Amino acid sequence: EKWKSLLTNVNKTGLSPDSQRGLFGELYLLRKFLNNSINLTEAIVWWVGAEKEVRDFQSGNWAIEVKTSHGNNHQKVMISSERQLDNSNLENLYLYHISLEKLNNSDETLNQIIDSIKSILSSQTVAFNKFLIKIFEAGYLDIHRELYDSVGYQIRGENYYKVENDFPRICERDIPMGVGDIKYSIIMSQCDNYIIEENLVFNTIIG
Repeated sequence: EKWKSLLTNVNKTGLSPDSQRGLFGELYLLRKFLNNSINLTEAIVWWVGAEKEVRDFQSGNWAIEVKTSHGNNHQKVMISSERQLDNSNLENLYLYHISLEKLNNSDETLNQIIDSIKSILSSQTVAFNKFLIKIFEAGYLDIHRELYDSVGYQIRGENYYKVENDFPRICERDIPMGVGDIKYSIIMSQCDNYIIEENLVFNTIIG
C-alpha cells in the first residue's frame, strides 16, 4: 500500500526547483556522513528527510535540519513548523545551512551527486538498496534524469549552527493555545554566535 501510494502521487514532471535544491542539500550532507562513517547503512538510516519527518537527519538524542538558500535570499532560510528547531527532547540539535548558486551546464548536478553516493555504497548491498528507496520516497525517479542533467549547483558557503538557548526560533512551548501552522524565516547573519565547527558536529554524531 505504501508503494502504491508513492507511485500514485509521483509528480510526472519531476521535482520542483525548490525540491531539487532541498534534496541536493540533504544529499550533500549525507555524502559527508558516508565519507566519515564506518557503518554506511546506519548513515543512510539517519537520513529521515526523505520520509517527511520533522527534521532531515536524526538518531537517538541528536538531529540536524538542513536548509538551502539561493539567489537573492542566500542569507534567509524558511522554517516550516514550530517543532523543526525545538530541541526540547534532544541533547543536540543543529541547523546546517548551505548556500547554493544555480548554474546551467556547470558544477555538480542532482544526478551526479546521487551517482556519487551510489558509487560509495556500491559494495554495501543493504545500504545501497535503502538509499534507492529513500531517494524514491523523496520523489527522485530515474525516468526524470534528463530533467536534472543541465542544472548544476555551486556551493557558495556552508555553516553549522548549534540550536540552543536564545537561538532565533519559535518553539512549540511558545505557541499560544489555538495557534497552528507556524512558518517563519531566519536571517542567518543574526546567528553567527551559534556557528560550530564541522568536526565538532561529526565527533558528537559519529564519534
